[in-house]
Amino acid sequence: MNLEVIINQDGVCKKSDKDIVWGALMNKCRQLERILDKHYLSPMQILALQDEYERTFALTEKYRRN
Repeated sequence: MNLEVIINQDGVCKKSDKDIVWGALMNKCRQLERILDKHYLSPMQILALQDEYERTFALTEKYRRN
């Protein structure tokens, strides 16, 4: 999949689709980190969240900034 759309605001390039996707993935990783810091999760919940975090973080490599 090739994402090459650029967002322009007043003639200035702000972010590409790749940057937007990368930012959303990083925000999701930070959200999962905050949830994992909670001490009231069951062991199964912790494992599920850790798995989701690892999969989400791995996707950031595909969309990382150059």
